[in-house]
Amino acid sequence: MRNNDPTYMELVALRDSLDARQTELQSELEDVTRKLESVGTTLALLDGEEMPLAHRIGLTRTPTRQPASAIDVASLRGLRQLEALTKIAEHYGGQFQNAVAKKLLIQAGLISNPKNAGNILYAVIQRSGKFERVEPGVYRLVGHKPEKPEKLALPLESE
Repeated sequence: MRNNDPTYMELVALRDSLDARQTELQSELEDVTRKLESVGTTLALLDGEEMPLAHRIGLTRTPTRQPASAIDVASLRGLRQLEALTKIAEHYGGQFQNAVAKKLLIQAGLISNPKNAGNILYAVIQRSGKFERVEPGVYRLVGHKPEKPEKLALPLESE
């Protein structure tokens, strides 16, 4: 098809506009989700209840540990995206970093367009219900026990 065809150009412009709108809405959804979690935590604290798990883990901000051994990309080929994400999470102790999973899925050929990889990954994670958000960019298999967070060393007060 000719790239200078007016209908084609209109469709390209529409696609770009919809892509920008989708990114904007995902950002807005993430913001609303964070605010909802914060209000839920505040209400739990006011009611004398324990903070939700996601906030207790998020407050510790322990870095996600990835094992030294990388997952074999060939083992992901032929799997569905959700199956591959589950395998990646299991390999990395029940959780994974979004950026690592995105690179692995692209390398395995499960995502053909790197430009849309973030949106595709987000959609698979949200629709599956198999993962929970630990912190921005980090997801864990639902029901998987988290690693015990390290105790934070409190700074000594200077006299």
